[in-house]
Amino acid sequence: MNLKLTTLALALTTVLAAPMAAHAEFPEKPITIIIQAAPGGSPDILARIIGKYMSERVGQPVIVENKPGGAGNIAAELVANAAPDGYTLLGTSDSLSINQTLFTDLPFHAETSFAPVIQAISAPQVLAVNEDIPANNLQEFLALAKSKPGEVSLASPAIGTTGQLGVLLLENITGIDVTPAVYKSAQPALTDVLGKHADGIIVTLAPALPHIKSGKLKALAVSPSERSAALPDVPTFVEQGVPEFNFTSWQGFVAPAGTPADVIAKLNTEINAVIADPAARAQLIEQAFEPVGGTPEELGEVIKSGITRWAEVIKANNIPPVN
Repeated sequence: MNLKLTTLALALTTVLAAPMAAHAEFPEKPITIIIQAAPGGSPDILARIIGKYMSERVGQPVIVENKPGGAGNIAAELVANAAPDGYTLLGTSDSLSINQTLFTDLPFHAETSFAPVIQAISAPQVLAVNEDIPANNLQEFLALAKSKPGEVSLASPAIGTTGQLGVLLLENITGIDVTPAVYKSAQPALTDVLGKHADGIIVTLAPALPHIKSGKLKALAVSPSERSAALPDVPTFVEQGVPEFNFTSWQGFVAPAGTPADVIAKLNTEINAVIADPAARAQLIEQAFEPVGGTPEELGEVIKSGITRWAEVIKANNIPPVN
């Protein structure tokens, strides 16, 4: 009898211990954030700020891994196929929504292949030119471009970014004819503009800001309709007579679809706490990021509405899909 009771007790202990093990405190090991851009780009800057403070909060390393190329699709596919356990996140942006229309036969879907975690920030776009370009505001730049059709070059970070579509939008809205120069990420694009191999760039403000402050780049206009606190003296496109060029870029984090809801909730809570932390918030604002935060559901709506909005832009401007 004693042997049977002992056996039964051991069995019950095993059964009760299994759920406890399955719901061990997350995270128990390092978290990796895979970035769609090279080091120095705004997604990289954001992930390293969030990762530093998040690591301090959760007591585990947060590793930032850069996987540029393929217009962000290489990184997105890696995360879509990763284990849905919360230990692999994608640092992403508008490109996730844009690429859903811009590319054919993607091996993932922006909505169904990922579990939204949080929108971390929104960020303005800036039109900037190198110091030799004889233009000090948007209208002077447009006049220059119209006087030299096809001779002025505008760089952008990559296919599928708001910068790349921004160049095409600016052409269509204003009637200018420029030569688009599309790079793999922000840093090589900026390097060529600084080296005067390209005349200007449309890019998220963060990676361009140090060069603007140093005087190597001249910022001519920012979007959306309100001026950036980081560049209060630079007028918006709206103020300078181009009201249609009025949008902002978002960045945030998603996990593979199927990641448990409690893990998503934990990640969301911790990143919201980082965004609210005064020191982290100050660093984000210093990079011209606007801290946002919020729920996973809110990011899901941003991704969904972005697919619709950018599909309309792509089709209205006859931008051919990429195979």
